[in-house]
Amino acid sequence: MVAIIEAAEAIKARLKQLDISQAEFSKRVGKSPGWAGARFLPSVDTMVRYLAYKEPTTLERILDVLQWTPEEFSQETGIQLPGSEITATIPVTRYRIPVVDAGAGPPMWNENAEYITLHIPDLKGKPESELFAVRVGGDSMQPTLKDGDVVVFWTGGAVEPGRIVAVHVHWDGVIVKRLQRYNGSWYLYSDNPDHPPVPLTDNDRVLGVAATLVRKM
Repeated sequence: MVAIIEAAEAIKARLKQLDISQAEFSKRVGKSPGWAGARFLPSVDTMVRYLAYKEPTTLERILDVLQWTPEEFSQETGIQLPGSEITATIPVTRYRIPVVDAGAGPPMWNENAEYITLHIPDLKGKPESELFAVRVGGDSMQPTLKDGDVVVFWTGGAVEPGRIVAVHVHWDGVIVKRLQRYNGSWYLYSDNPDHPPVPLTDNDRVLGVAATLVRKM
C-alpha cells in the first residue's frame, strides 16, 4: 500500500488557510476532537478508502469542511477517491533509487549502493537522481511512520518547520525526524512523545525532505 505523506501536509495547509484547527475539523465531520491528528492525517490514503465504503457521509463532510470538490481533493492530495466519478488515474512511475537503513551512513548514488525499485504515483518535479529512500526502524515516529516503512526523500525539497526529514547526525547515522524551529534554533522532533526532541547541530546535515511513504504490509 502506498501512502502519500504530502497528502496530510496538503490537508493541514488547507485547514490553516481556512483557519480551522484539527480539533474543530474533527468535530465538524462528526468525530472526537483528536480524530484528525490520531487517525485521519497519519493514514489519509487508508482512511479515505475506509470512509468511502463504510462511512460515505463522513467523507462528504470532510470535502464540505475542506471546501473541495472530489476532483480538487484528488489534485491537491494525490489520492483518488474510491467510488467517485473521477475517471483520471494517478500516474504510476518506476523509480530505482538508493536505499539505506535508519542508523546507517548517508545514501550513495553509485554501483556500491543498495538500490530499491518502487512503482509509486508520479513525483512530479522530483527527478530520480534527487531521490533516495530510508527504511524506518523503531517507534520514534509512530503513529505517522512505523517500523519497516520505506520513506522516499527528495534532496531538493524546502527545509521548513514541520517537514519530515532525513538527517545524517554525527552520533547515530541517518535518522528520520520532524524538523521544528524554536527560539531561533532547529530541533529534531519525534512524533512519538515518548522520545524527546534533540537539537540540530552544525555537525548534522539534512539530506532531504519526505516525498512519499511506502507502508510495510
